[in-house]
Amino acid sequence: MLTRQFSQLINVFTAFAFGVTTLVACVSDNDENIPLIFAAASLSDVLEDSAELYENETEKRIEFSFGGSLTLANQITQLGAPADGVFLVGDTAISRISAADMLNGDGNGAVLFNQIALIGTNNSLPLESLTDLAGREGRIAIGNPELAPAGHYAKQAMMSAGVWNQLSDRLVLTSDVRSAMAAVTSGNVDFAFVYTSDVTSSQNNSFKQLTVIEDGYDQIFYTFAPISGAANHQAVTDFKSFLLSSKQAQDIFNAAGFQWNVLLTRITDTGGHH
Repeated sequence: MLTRQFSQLINVFTAFAFGVTTLVACVSDNDENIPLIFAAASLSDVLEDSAELYENETEKRIEFSFGGSLTLANQITQLGAPADGVFLVGDTAISRISAADMLNGDGNGAVLFNQIALIGTNNSLPLESLTDLAGREGRIAIGNPELAPAGHYAKQAMMSAGVWNQLSDRLVLTSDVRSAMAAVTSGNVDFAFVYTSDVTSSQNNSFKQLTVIEDGYDQIFYTFAPISGAANHQAVTDFKSFLLSSKQAQDIFNAAGFQWNVLLTRITDTGGHH
């Protein structure tokens, strides 16, 4: 059973995440021509680099607010956070926004794909499977499954492997996947469930990948879409088109370990609709 202390910790993380989002939104309001995109924390590095490339080529800026995808979706649909677009993980987050009638009907298919990995401190031994984790001592960080898709996928993987009941008391819940990774690199926990892209793109050498979990959870995909009626929704569409058509931008994501939706990018390359 997850403790009350963990639940209180999540409430703090959620309030903090919304405070950061509000701050970024206020900055964006000072320049109505700059779109604000709410994006999954796992995309922070690649989107910042891509936005810099985009600005160099077009002289147009993009601003982001990063966090757990479910948290961001709730901020938009329940609290009215002023996003111009979203780049989120999984079906649940994007479905909440769609159910609120805030997305156009077309062009919201999967753009990227990812996988789950288990990382540990540098003195950890490799794991052949998740069942081996039950025999290891130490705390395990995951994104809160109610707020961060990475945690939801990790929970699915543990349940599929039959170790959820054995491991649940050892879990430390974080606000998003990057916070789970930071818990390992800071030495506060021994293991963490993250995306393989987090491992590939990280410059931190204070952890190592113990195993890649290839099945036992739903397919991990990212959806990039403008918010219907948002002041800068067209600017979001323009940035999305840039990512799908720019080889340099796609190389940034490839180097970070993301897998592009090949069909979607091919359609864009040939000038078709997406």
